[in-house]
Amino acid sequence: MTTPLGPRADRPGAARRPRRLLLTVLPVVLVVALVGCNRFGSTLARAEDPVVLDGTRVPKLLGTAVARVVGFAWNGSAWAQVPVQVDERDLVNPGQILNRAAANWAKNADGTAFTILAYTTPAAPQAGYTSWATFTGTDSNPTFDGNDQVSFLANDTGKVAPADAAPPAGTLASSRSDVTVTDPLDGSATGTLSLFSSTSAALTGGSAGTTGVAYAFSLDSGDYRTTYKMGTGAKAPNNVAGFNPEHSTITTASYALGYSDRWLNDGLTIKAGGATGADLLERGRFQFAPGLCGRSEDTFDGGATNPYEGAFVANISGPVRAIRSYIGANSGQYTVTTDAFYPQRTDSTTDLRVHTIPGVMTFDDLTTGLAGLTYSDDQNTAVPIDGVPDTIVAAHPAAWQLVTGAAGSIVTARTLATDITGLQLSTYQLDQAVASPKPCTGDAAAWGQHGTSTVGPGGGQVPCTDPTRADCPTGTVKRLSATRTRYYLGPNVAPATAATLATHVTSPLQVAVTG
Repeated sequence: MTTPLGPRADRPGAARRPRRLLLTVLPVVLVVALVGCNRFGSTLARAEDPVVLDGTRVPKLLGTAVARVVGFAWNGSAWAQVPVQVDERDLVNPGQILNRAAANWAKNADGTAFTILAYTTPAAPQAGYTSWATFTGTDSNPTFDGNDQVSFLANDTGKVAPADAAPPAGTLASSRSDVTVTDPLDGSATGTLSLFSSTSAALTGGSAGTTGVAYAFSLDSGDYRTTYKMGTGAKAPNNVAGFNPEHSTITTASYALGYSDRWLNDGLTIKAGGATGADLLERGRFQFAPGLCGRSEDTFDGGATNPYEGAFVANISGPVRAIRSYIGANSGQYTVTTDAFYPQRTDSTTDLRVHTIPGVMTFDDLTTGLAGLTYSDDQNTAVPIDGVPDTIVAAHPAAWQLVTGAAGSIVTARTLATDITGLQLSTYQLDQAVASPKPCTGDAAAWGQHGTSTVGPGGGQVPCTDPTRADCPTGTVKRLSATRTRYYLGPNVAPATAATLATHVTSPLQVAVTG
């Protein structure tokens, strides 16, 4: 039995050592109480959910120095500063992110430059932020612009401040933008947060502290820009193929996650509600179809002979959330996954860019032998996870999936944005101590494996989603973006709770900006 988020020895070419977990006392920061109430008097009952706005939604703040976008809640009698985070984004050519010679930067099939909207590294140190430099660089517009995002937690909203309330000290009154957040599932539940431009270098989005999300990006090889293997298509010193072992961690008051390579999430412990702290996750896995092992999270990370490999777009730990964004999945060389980490949930979005493929499977493989867990979804209830195969209803995409027991509870919901007509989605679940077919990666067991499987129209191939490929002519390229949301809760959660959280994903908080 491994220790929580402990070493794995099941991957070729990746030496392991015990992970340096951030389970010590967090720095003295503002840690939001992860409970279903709001400290400033709003009536929203979705404390676990974030609010994320593009810059275009708050025009009064456009052109503000990013550090000086600040947030305040009105508690009924006074302003209280709360953490807000600005994440800068820019249109960037993937060739830049992958440190390739300019002559080899990505082009659309028609020869025009191809760019993606990518998270960029903060240009200067800011309170509450830690970041690690990549080749993506900084935003070409250093101020808060329409591409950028500002985020805060629903739990930090308050009451509506009077229109004539004096602005908080150190802010510009004319910049006040009142963000009213409404729960579409309960129209009477609302909360308001007011955004301002700060007039003081000491008053920043992170000077109120943080929500308690801590990301430690830690490569075994050392400095990212000088040691990361990006494949032979990159410029020196990154023109090397192979694995890039890391011992990176995300820790919050509710959960801890561990990463051993770019695509390899191989540790998850839950700290909420008196959970035992056992490591629930052997690894998150990717492949085309059961038994079809030509592509997997290991080949994405360097386990296949390929000139491409991949890179990190951005690694950021901010006042509200952490962001881990990475690019490259074998011949899906411009496929990008971005993970956003909040105190009680994570949102992982994959923008698929690849030639025609047989299908896509993404699923979690739980820690072999971990007892006392059950699996449920909207068609199956309390199926024991014990290594003994079960017959479940699977010919549908589960609206939600729940793993629960003394070690805690994971609720997973998925959404899909695509213009592919006729995609066929189904639920994937396998619980077999000696799995058949043999797993593509990890150990020999399929212990509570659960996720989703997607094939193309009529059960055929998934169409091309990469506009840079000559074999995908303009007009035939499709779009597929998939988001997985995980919630982390205490032990023995009821399926009804999972169903409720899934409706939060499909019915996100609504926002109106006035002022």
